[in-house]
Amino acid sequence: MIEAFASDGGGRADAYRLLAYAYRRLYGAPLPEIVKTPEGKPFFSARPEVYFSLSHTRGRVMVCMGDVPCGCDTQLTRPVPDSVVARTCTPEELAAFDFFELWTLKESLIKLRGRFIPYREMVFFRAGGEIRTASEGVLARLYPAGAYMSALCCEGTPPEAEIFVPARNLI
Repeated sequence: MIEAFASDGGGRADAYRLLAYAYRRLYGAPLPEIVKTPEGKPFFSARPEVYFSLSHTRGRVMVCMGDVPCGCDTQLTRPVPDSVVARTCTPEELAAFDFFELWTLKESLIKLRGRFIPYREMVFFRAGGEIRTASEGVLARLYPAGAYMSALCCEGTPPEAEIFVPARNLI
């Protein structure tokens, strides 16, 4: 099971404060030491069975955590040059999603896998009310919130909603 958390904020420090909050809430303990794989994917050295991902953008942070591999991304929506859209998305994807839905989904999948994947090689589609990709067993969910778009990809069913925690509640 995966849980998704979001908060106001926006920097790396705020993302780690939200990560510590999520860990305390789910596991009742202080945040364990974080190390990185050779590719740069962070994990808990003492708790490799606990998976997490974090993301930040101006004004918002996001964390997902649980017992299956996961990745998340959050973005402040803004104008994007057509050349970036063309390098990132297929016309078929753009018929089913807007750019920031696709961008956050693709960034989430990269974080789930722990390595870079060329953007146009990751194709997302909608099937039976779910968001899917060609990666076997991966399901995804989008979390729109005002001017922000967030996404979560995981090996298992993503949560229906994210838990919003105001920054003032993070210790």
